[in-house]
Amino acid sequence: MKLSALLASRSTILRQAALAHTAAAWLALHHASLRIAAAGLHGTVRLRQGDPAAGELPLATLTSESIRPSVLEEHFTDDDLLALADAVAYATDVERVDAEFAIESLGETHAAPLRLRLEQAGVTLDYDALPTDSMS
Repeated sequence: MKLSALLASRSTILRQAALAHTAAAWLALHHASLRIAAAGLHGTVRLRQGDPAAGELPLATLTSESIRPSVLEEHFTDDDLLALADAVAYATDVERVDAEFAIESLGETHAAPLRLRLEQAGVTLDYDALPTDSMS
């Protein structure tokens, strides 16, 4: 490939990378929303990512005053929480998530705007080809 051709394709590559990030965030949020609905989870939760710059571990936590910790742990692994926190951070355009929200509204609040962005960009959401066994 010639340098001139590579540079000419730069804007297309950047657009596709942004759409790929949007799709990955949407998929993580979509799967989490399905899991939440299937479990019948309701209540306010706090999703937070640790800040390594502040000496914290770069882990994600999901806590609630209305949902027992054991119930949350039953439905979300540490990896699930990292994927969820990354997706919410992308959807809300923040570096580190520290947010409270109604867990049952996760899809409507965070996934729906990403889906709209994908559809407006002409992305076809081919549900049949999506992985269903993981959040990312």
